[in-house]
Amino acid sequence: MAVLENLQPKEVFGFFEEICNIPHGSGNLQQISDFLVKFAKDRNLEYIQDDELNVIIKKPGTKGYEDKEPIILQGHMDMVAVKDPGIDKDMTRDGLDVQTDGSFVWAKGTSLGGDDGIAVAYCLALLDSDTIPHPPLEVVITTNEETGMDGARAIDLSSLKGKRLLNMDNEEEGVLLVSCAGGARFHSNLKVERQELSGTKYEVSIGGLLGGHSGEMIKKERGNANFLLARVLLKVKETVSIGVISMEGGVADNAIPSLSNAQIILPETETEDNLKAALNKVCSEIQEELAVKDPGFKIDLKCEGNATEKVLDETSFKKAMGLIISLPNGVQANSASIEGLVETSLNLGIMHLTSEELQLEYSVRSSVEQSKDMLLIKLRTITEAFGGYHSTNSSYPGWAYKEDSALRKHMVEVYKELNGEEPKVVAIHAGVECGLFSEKIEGLDCVSIGPDMEAIHSTGERLSVASTAKTWEFVKAILK
Repeated sequence: MAVLENLQPKEVFGFFEEICNIPHGSGNLQQISDFLVKFAKDRNLEYIQDDELNVIIKKPGTKGYEDKEPIILQGHMDMVAVKDPGIDKDMTRDGLDVQTDGSFVWAKGTSLGGDDGIAVAYCLALLDSDTIPHPPLEVVITTNEETGMDGARAIDLSSLKGKRLLNMDNEEEGVLLVSCAGGARFHSNLKVERQELSGTKYEVSIGGLLGGHSGEMIKKERGNANFLLARVLLKVKETVSIGVISMEGGVADNAIPSLSNAQIILPETETEDNLKAALNKVCSEIQEELAVKDPGFKIDLKCEGNATEKVLDETSFKKAMGLIISLPNGVQANSASIEGLVETSLNLGIMHLTSEELQLEYSVRSSVEQSKDMLLIKLRTITEAFGGYHSTNSSYPGWAYKEDSALRKHMVEVYKELNGEEPKVVAIHAGVECGLFSEKIEGLDCVSIGPDMEAIHSTGERLSVASTAKTWEFVKAILK
């Protein structure tokens, strides 16, 4: 029995649950891409699957709409796959444990992938229907949006005839997104040296944080577990002679990390009481600092017994912690023209200390291209000053506001007719793929919409059932 079978719209939630049953975290998309191809084949629809596993599916217009201008419907098939500690699930192989109370849909112990599985479900429901009136549809489902928009960057759109694009990668119903920030991924790397140290091995874990999407939630100034772990180790080292073996945190550059941990050695000359006292002191300081912004912050300590390990030598420890602390993180500038909009930010999404080097991965965003470039220069300069090396990739353009958008005007009118009020028309700090599509299709007119979702990219993610239904009616009315 399907968990979501009693939810409306039935056809949309039916396809959404099918998607949830297929593992589709970024970089693990062969199965979901092939599922979309089979869907098209089973319905005799024209399709393209490229080397990046992007899928394009085309459907003729319904009776009376055959000669209308095609409309492009677009979303991405990958999700940020995260799970709570202790959850026994391999998200590269297993589907999600979908739950509902009739008002919301979530996944037990993991992220849900409503971003952007619900867009794919909307598209499949439209393609499957023989009763919904619509112009010719050109459905574009891209890959690896969450890790740099790689699919949208690589896709060939020359076969498309549409000049209007309805992107369904927004997370707030009643909002028409019409502009967004550009961004890039920055990698900072630092070679380290090690020395052998004997003593008691411990795991220090940072947790209890809210996390969230680094575009939409960065303005909340939530705690970044990776940054805070370095801060904790640096403060503890002032009074206790610990040796650091490893550091690990984060799942994606564009997700604010809520968990991070380090393995350390406490030498025989130090006591566990001293270590606990140092951790409690810095924990209290950070809890006071985050009392309103992220009140759940905590530090856990787990003893793993006696051990002899290679730890960072003194010079490498100072450089590694100094690099993390010195590199900027979070909001860097707010927009002077749009109240409440972050202009420039970055997020230390992934941190990994190997036997040979410290690896840091940042998501950089700005609605001002020059500000993005200046921030990247700052990151490069600081990395080099600490003796590290760096790279930048997955750069994508911002999406500029289109003054004369016929699609936006039409959607405002349709929404007002359906709901008795006008939708909000906004720009956001998060990135969507419309900027890349606008570079590929001259004169493209784009608007992005979606149902209400909470805490995307985290295990607290929830999708509103009522908003999903309301957005479905809106999509159908736009096409009609």
